[in-house]
Amino acid sequence: MTDKKNVEFGVFLPVGNGGWITSTTSPQLPATYDYNKQVAILAEQLGFDFALSMAKWRGYGGPSQHWDVTLESLTTMAGIAEATSRIGVWGTVHTMVFHPAVVAKMSAVLDQISKGRFGLNIVSGSNPSDQGQMGLWMDLDHAERYELAAEWLTVLKRLWTEDRVDHKGKHYELIDCMSNPKPAAPPPIICAGASDRGFLFTMDHCTGSFMLGSDHDDFIKTGLRAKELAAQQGKPDFKTYGLFTIVPGATDAEAHERVALYDAGVDTIALDNQTREYSGDKSFKQNTMAQRFVSQGEQRNSMTRAALVGSPETIGTKLAAIIKGAQLDGVTVIVPDFIDDLRIVGTEVLEVLEQHGVNTNARAYQNT
Repeated sequence: MTDKKNVEFGVFLPVGNGGWITSTTSPQLPATYDYNKQVAILAEQLGFDFALSMAKWRGYGGPSQHWDVTLESLTTMAGIAEATSRIGVWGTVHTMVFHPAVVAKMSAVLDQISKGRFGLNIVSGSNPSDQGQMGLWMDLDHAERYELAAEWLTVLKRLWTEDRVDHKGKHYELIDCMSNPKPAAPPPIICAGASDRGFLFTMDHCTGSFMLGSDHDDFIKTGLRAKELAAQQGKPDFKTYGLFTIVPGATDAEAHERVALYDAGVDTIALDNQTREYSGDKSFKQNTMAQRFVSQGEQRNSMTRAALVGSPETIGTKLAAIIKGAQLDGVTVIVPDFIDDLRIVGTEVLEVLEQHGVNTNARAYQNT
């Protein structure tokens, strides 16, 4: 697949303070709109395909005060849509937090602001403390969360396409519901469900899946499993996006020195809070994403242990092998510094990918 069409590249915006590394010695990124706008504009200049922001309602404290300040996703992407002209702007919603009729109208407005560049990332769970602090957490089991999310998306899509909607389901009731304006075309919808149940839900209701991997073999196993399920479901166009933390350096040694510095300042208090919150989920054993967060806390790493670390040549070579092996359609990037490091990924690392036969829309854009 990857040798037939270009691989998409996106950036996972650092809308939470400190970015994605739980440490007091990593770059202490500000959770401000101005910084995230700067990152998105740079990503657009580099030819990236999309910028994605997470939804997070509660941080983990500790000396780093990790994610104690976070921007709201959809309003952030509305501003970034106005500040950019080409890059996709993808926002995140929790199905337990927003009613689908509210998101239907918000999405239509975002579609107008972005001129068709808006995309939606759906989260069916998270952890009990994050949404529970607002009284919005529903103590559903794993299957019930996807059942709710399926009904949520059914309502959303009907409101995007029908003049009036009557719906009486298990979780939502709409009576002669009108939602105007409509998006010019249905926005892409993505989800990070990584269990077989999550993949099947995503294939039935979404256009693509985000995936994490703990190492090279895990990524390839997960990616191929998603493609296998897609083939079984008759979904040959279903897209898979790998999420990668990348720590570059001029040399491999320099990059590993950065990781050692960040791990020396790992915020164990914040990680303990993160572990406690996700472990409190009744569906923890079925929640692949929650298990990864808890594993990070138990291993006391700053989220760099599973990262691609090294020179651009090393990173590009490893990333190319995973993209090809897992048959990924796209890559989403996390870096410690979203200006200098993102520029290295968007130029030097992508050049190495090209040398290994992985073509990207970003490099095609840069070469025009």
